[in-house]
Amino acid sequence: MQALVSAQDAEYGLTVYGEQKVDVTAVVAAARSLGMFAERRVVLVRDSDALDGDPRSLVEYASHPPANSFLIVRAPKIDKRRKMAQALIKKGTLLVFERPDDPAKAVADILEMSKAKGLQLERAAAALLAEVCHADYYRVDAELAKIVCWIGSAKRKKVGIELIREIASGSGLLSGWEVADAVMEKDRGAALAAVRRALESGAAPLLIVGGLAFRARSMLQAKVLIEGGMEASRACRTARLWGANPRTVQQGLARYSVHELAGFASGLFEADRTLKSRQLAPSAVLESLIDRLTGTRGTTAES
Repeated sequence: MQALVSAQDAEYGLTVYGEQKVDVTAVVAAARSLGMFAERRVVLVRDSDALDGDPRSLVEYASHPPANSFLIVRAPKIDKRRKMAQALIKKGTLLVFERPDDPAKAVADILEMSKAKGLQLERAAAALLAEVCHADYYRVDAELAKIVCWIGSAKRKKVGIELIREIASGSGLLSGWEVADAVMEKDRGAALAAVRRALESGAAPLLIVGGLAFRARSMLQAKVLIEGGMEASRACRTARLWGANPRTVQQGLARYSVHELAGFASGLFEADRTLKSRQLAPSAVLESLIDRLTGTRGTTAES
């Protein structure tokens, strides 16, 4: 929208219709009325279901729109049985915005979005951001804006994976990251300490389990690829072990068999179900999970 009408011209050049019913002839008339104080006339209808009346005036406008006039109709859902919807689809320019089914497909777009904000985002950082935000570009834009504020006026605006891990929010992937690092090292003490820090900082227990589940899948995939002969750095990228040192990954995975890693799923499922259905202290549930994942189940808990 900002590309069509600037903030200073919006008062005279932009008209927005919300979800209240409005006659389509009034909308078209607004789109045709060019103002004296703005170069362009932009009309936005936030929901196509708000348009009421005979669509013929809309069809006529779409066939011969005035110069510098733009009528944008947003359709969160569209009922193709309606004549109005048929007119919008057939006579207008239809743009479909869909979230990629695989976050990896959003990486190129995120790199372009970061450039537009003056950032130099490393590809691994863009891949992590895509996963954290579930390829939701609105969330990505918000995280990039947060990074811009965090960096401030620094001359070098190169953004690596560590910064994404430090300030990005809203994902269990990051909530369980430090815990997952310790699990990969098969270091029970470090994992328990990371769990305590996460809980004390307000992280939701289910998000910690979610982060561990993501890492568990990546570890199993990387283990299978490496044992199949794939070079470690390529296996890390394929398995989405962003920012991980390939040598460290190899050393960590050497501590586990494929059978052990495949068994992580049942422990994670049990912890998830217990947190949702039983009145047990989250710290106790997570400690039991760590014991199970690191192969120390049954050992005495640390004080």
